[in-house]
Amino acid sequence: MSKILCSVATRGRYFTTLPLVLMAIANQTRLPDKLIIFDDNDEPQDMRNEFLYQHIFNIFQEKSIDWEWQFAEKKGQHHIHQRANTMGYEFVWRVDDDCIPEPNVLLNLNMDIHRGNDIGAVGGSILTPPNIPNTDKSTGKIQDIDSELNVQWGKTEIWKEVDHLHCSFLYRSGLHDYNLGLSRVAHREETLFTYGLKQKGYRIVFCPGAVSWHLKNPQGGIRSETNQGMFEHDEKIFRNILNFRDKTIVVLNCGMGDHIVFNHVLPEIKNPVVFTCYPEIVQGQSIAEAQELFGELDQYNIYKKMHEWNWKGSLEDAFRKMYL
Repeated sequence: MSKILCSVATRGRYFTTLPLVLMAIANQTRLPDKLIIFDDNDEPQDMRNEFLYQHIFNIFQEKSIDWEWQFAEKKGQHHIHQRANTMGYEFVWRVDDDCIPEPNVLLNLNMDIHRGNDIGAVGGSILTPPNIPNTDKSTGKIQDIDSELNVQWGKTEIWKEVDHLHCSFLYRSGLHDYNLGLSRVAHREETLFTYGLKQKGYRIVFCPGAVSWHLKNPQGGIRSETNQGMFEHDEKIFRNILNFRDKTIVVLNCGMGDHIVFNHVLPEIKNPVVFTCYPEIVQGQSIAEAQELFGELDQYNIYKKMHEWNWKGSLEDAFRKMYL
């Protein structure tokens, strides 16, 4: 049976919505194989001393749910999701700490993702009562992101393939990386991640039969940040990436020898737009332009990626994994 990691990133919601989410996970008809709660609070607390959590942890034990509570790096949920993405599980079910899944959600998402090996992610309905809209006509296409409601936000019975997903979904891990160039609020992180899977040739699916209730807690999460500049920074990166949506963005912020090796891979990459340190070796735009467009470039560091992947192969094949 496929191994599923359930990843919950939490901040500022110890005693509001997080306990509801954890109980909803404990009551799934298909339990995850591992649950990790990633605590990204500015002042983390030991929940083992809290009466409410003592009972929740005891329920996990009674249901034989393998779980951990890990303290995160206070960098934002995109860093947390990337950590989960590289833990070696076949699938990751990411659940927001204010999003309450109905008991059949993981079962339904898991069945749908097994409809084909080319399905990269499956997301269900993410509903916020009251006044839930109808989204039958929503396409889920990235080009329509500004002109329509997200298909996941409304009442519809139409199973469809889309370009991107929101909030909570099940995905095949290790195929694509989260964008770590975003600020701590990580605005648009899930859209960028799932659309990145789509760009790599994987199908992204909306499954209306898997319903989660999004309570949109006004405290905690990204709403802990009041610096509007963070949201503007992330939106700029998102829009810049969309401007290259028919391209494969390649950032070679590395050495001369690495550029020479990359030249062997370049002909295999679909519609590349290259940012380079050595244009005399690999033609392209400058690294300064990449920084202006995409912010922090550490996510494009091939050696960091090789370390994350515990890479044993060649540098040339590592470039292939990153860009093909």
